Amino acid sequence: MIPKIVNIRVPIEAPPTHQAALRVLKNKSGKMFIGKMANSDAVKWKQSFLLMLLKWTPKEPLSGPLRVSVNFGYPLLKKHHEQIKKRKGNGVMVVEAKVTRPDCDNLVKSVLDALTEANYIVDDSNVVSLSVSKWFHWKAPFIDVIITEEKSDPWKELDPPSAPSVEPNQ
Repeated sequence: MIPKIVNIRVPIEAPPTHQAALRVLKNKSGKMFIGKMANSDAVKWKQSFLLMLLKWTPKEPLSGPLRVSVNFGYPLLKKHHEQIKKRKGNGVMVVEAKVTRPDCDNLVKSVLDALTEANYIVDDSNVVSLSVSKWFHWKAPFIDVIITEEKSDPWKELDPPSAPSVEPNQ
């Protein structure tokens, strides 16, 4: 059986980090809880992202073990535009790794939550393999997402590697 694959590119900037949006709030009865302000940048981003995702929502969400790849494309910096000018724009397509904040793990949390809410996947706990990258890209901003259902165990065919025994330091 051929595994189901969902491949989408959403033209949107990367989300504000998930952790930065969390605050200690009070409900109507005065009880404190951790949540997000309704007007926070993270909530606004999620609403925009969900609207874009809903255009392509699959008939049924993917379930079972899933492999997810997420690529964040960031707009070029001034230094990249200067590089293009120096080369006189001769078909130069700038792609450079983004090695600064925000961290990949914080970025991907918001995306996985939105994919679950938009009914692309049953639950983000079904993700057994996750690849995340972030780049300065000449076509940015965007978020690429590829979701693949894993119907077989990729390790089934392989013999487990024999690990050398390690003695603790004394």
